[in-house]
Amino acid sequence: MVHCDVVVVGAGHAGCEAALAAARMGAQVVVLTSSLHQIARMPCNPSIGGPAKSQLVREVDALGGMMGQAIDETHIHIRMLNTSKGPAVQALRAQADRPVYSQRVAQELLGHPNVRVIQDLVHELVVEQGEVRGVQGGQDTYRAGATVLTTGTFLGGVLHIGETSMAGGRSGEPPAAALSDSLRQHGLQ
Repeated sequence: MVHCDVVVVGAGHAGCEAALAAARMGAQVVVLTSSLHQIARMPCNPSIGGPAKSQLVREVDALGGMMGQAIDETHIHIRMLNTSKGPAVQALRAQADRPVYSQRVAQELLGHPNVRVIQDLVHELVVEQGEVRGVQGGQDTYRAGATVLTTGTFLGGVLHIGETSMAGGRSGEPPAAALSDSLRQHGLQ
């Protein structure tokens, strides 16, 4: 059994930011990911920012987040969109060198003294007396004062290729089907 202050399920953008924010505040954090080689992976669209997203990126950056810093260091193209329109619809978008971006975020996450990253697929919530106390993975139980789920497209994930549909988080990776079932069993849609 692993004990920590915060357990984060998922090591995409949201999971990395959540883990690093908690770690900077002094929490001992465990990040669980289905693959250590996929930390902060950008599977298709290598953009940070853009319409509707650049505001969120700037807010995360203002709060000390990693995403803006990592894209500043790894972008291959950056531009302001909609410059012929008013300022309300203008948005900064940066295109990342995908593998380099992932490596940079992974380096930050793996190098933080308060963060421990473990490769394990989470199957269910650990709930006691109506409160979440952690998660159960395939290898171990992870107990924590706070549990953060950042599973992205993996939670109940379905891949559609033409007329064919199959369970999956990203092409070639399993979905978080058991965790989805666990959430439903605890009354969460």
